[in-house]
Amino acid sequence: MSTENKMYKHTSIKCRSLGFSLIELMIAIVIGVIMLSALVSLFSNFSGMNRAQNGLARLQENGRYVFLRIKKDTEHVGYQPCSTISMDSPVRIDQGFATRALVSFTTLTNGLPTIGVIDTQYMIQGHECGDTGNCTPTIGISPGGDPYDRIPEPGTVAGSRANKTDVLTIRYLAANAVSVLSSSDASIGNAIAISTDSSFMINQDPRLPPLSLQDGDNILIANCLNAMIVSARPQAGNNISVPIGAVNPTASVKWASRESLTTVYNFSKRFFTVSYYVGFKEHPNDSSKVISSLYRTENGNDPQELAEGVERFDLTYGVNFADGRVAYLKADEVQNTAASECIIEPLIPSAFGGELTNGAGCLWRSVFAIKVNFLLNTVYNSSGDSEAFIYSPDGLTEQLPDSIPSGVDPGHMYRKEFTETISLQSNNL
Repeated sequence: MSTENKMYKHTSIKCRSLGFSLIELMIAIVIGVIMLSALVSLFSNFSGMNRAQNGLARLQENGRYVFLRIKKDTEHVGYQPCSTISMDSPVRIDQGFATRALVSFTTLTNGLPTIGVIDTQYMIQGHECGDTGNCTPTIGISPGGDPYDRIPEPGTVAGSRANKTDVLTIRYLAANAVSVLSSSDASIGNAIAISTDSSFMINQDPRLPPLSLQDGDNILIANCLNAMIVSARPQAGNNISVPIGAVNPTASVKWASRESLTTVYNFSKRFFTVSYYVGFKEHPNDSSKVISSLYRTENGNDPQELAEGVERFDLTYGVNFADGRVAYLKADEVQNTAASECIIEPLIPSAFGGELTNGAGCLWRSVFAIKVNFLLNTVYNSSGDSEAFIYSPDGLTEQLPDSIPSGVDPGHMYRKEFTETISLQSNNL
């Protein structure tokens, strides 16, 4: 073979070795597609797992916070300074009587009776609400219900209340008190303390915290025998004056003394009316959808969102009957229980006059615990399908969220029930 032919053959072989055949290219493409599919599948799985884990973490965190918030409020229900245990008769304690009535000599606007004897049954008022959102007793029941008109009507749009979710209104006194002095305490360093029909002295300037009293504020002044609410104003020398006149001729404070452990609270600033309900807000990423959340209102202020994803909210109440039996009842059952089943009425100090009788709703007075059940969802779709769940108020059978009582889109979310029984500490002493 000539030198020229050898060079041609070598060049041809070299040129053919620089490329891939069609079969090689097809094999490479197939391998690439398989690897890409595996990566996409792996990413999709990790993304789904991450979405599910974030949703479940949201469930746990929201559930814990809801309980802490409700527990903080409800544990105060029924609290009174020195009067959380009846000192009138051991028989009353045996029959479940734990708190005494208040007497008001001023007009109240927080859902309590305006003037006169205030039964402790109005410190807690639940509402059992059905599939259409109608509640028993009605949310606007007076006294006892929501006095501020902050709880919305039921519906399925943003700003409405969810169907088949209960409502709770509670009232309590926050413990920030100052002590009353008496004429025998002149050695304390203040001017001679006085205790008359129209004024009394406390152990600090009433205009300073924790009392922070201003003219016209209502105060609760109480000891182990008496508890009254009256309008008052701060005076010089750590004194507080109580106006006596035709409207409140029996609003005497001469019984207030250091010896009787009398204390004073700013009722206007330290008494709270709180309501809980489930409402809807607009979904931030889709205006056609809504998110259900638990809301809390306090003293007529704008509702505060506590936690997203609260889909159901059901309450039952532990009560004492007159014959010593105990039971857990729904709000409508508590409200409609016969008066004969209620514990005996609290005594009213003779100096204040008036009396209480058992009537509609008297069983609220003997509530000793609240069992809270609520169902949380992950807010955003966290699953590729409808996930079965159990919600004990509906029974112990698994159910699919094909439709939910609120009537809104159930989505593809994980759901978890939370339940806890909260003891009303003051009603269990």
